[in-house]
Amino acid sequence: MGRKRIEYIDYLKGLTVLWVVWYHTVHPDFVEFSFRIPLFFFVSGIFFRPYPFAEFIKKKVNTLIVPFVFFYLVYYGYLVVQWSLSHSLESFDFSVLASVFGMYRGTESFVVNPPLWFICALLNLQFMMYFLVKIKLSRVWIGVISCLVSVVGLLYIYWTETPFMLGRCLPYFIYYSFGYIFGRRVLSIIEGDYGHNVSVQLGLSGLAVFLLCWFVKSTFVFDSYAVIAVSYAEIFSLILFMIYTLKYTHSLPFMRFLKFYGVNSYIVLGMHEIVLTVLLIHDSLETRA
Repeated sequence: MGRKRIEYIDYLKGLTVLWVVWYHTVHPDFVEFSFRIPLFFFVSGIFFRPYPFAEFIKKKVNTLIVPFVFFYLVYYGYLVVQWSLSHSLESFDFSVLASVFGMYRGTESFVVNPPLWFICALLNLQFMMYFLVKIKLSRVWIGVISCLVSVVGLLYIYWTETPFMLGRCLPYFIYYSFGYIFGRRVLSIIEGDYGHNVSVQLGLSGLAVFLLCWFVKSTFVFDSYAVIAVSYAEIFSLILFMIYTLKYTHSLPFMRFLKFYGVNSYIVLGMHEIVLTVLLIHDSLETRA
């Protein structure tokens, strides 16, 4: 596949980001199923590259830090304007700008532009992966360590206050690392490099395992470790099935809108909170009228 852009991955990212937006609006219960975040990080892990340190830092600044700062400041300006429309500016808490340096736990997010936690978490995961690769660990050990980090993060650190969303992102390290370790091979199989039948078998196996895990979780009672193991298997199998499905459906006309969300995923993440808030204000004003 080389370095060419993989079109159906853009569609997959688009579906993920659109699901994030949907989650932040009125939605049915099935939207609560948290596959959108693991899928986002798994796909991101596929394209991880351990460049020389100076080049790696430069790329992270350009692709993650600059967009983060830009959309953070845009939203901060929006908060100031929104407050000034109904309150005195003297009463606005300008120190909220520094809340990015605060301590957060669990699902808590930035006061200024909450969805930007995705970008901050992605930055954390990339630096963690860079460290493991650069100390020359084998992919097997990277996989083992990422499993341990994710389980420990989920059970013991997730609800502990940490800076820059570190605790919140740790449970997802397994998805990012497995995207790096297995993602290219998965894409190669789905592309048909091992034959069409193998591609179909992988996709259908993902669906079968997902349904089996869903049945087991809804039927039996397990301890916390077993639930975590089944949940990881459930989400990984769904990711496989989603990649397979998008490979063969992304060219359908009604799917094309997803490409916009995929190619412009950071813009959507950075701006959708403002758009949703404006729409809510508009609806509220119309209701009062």
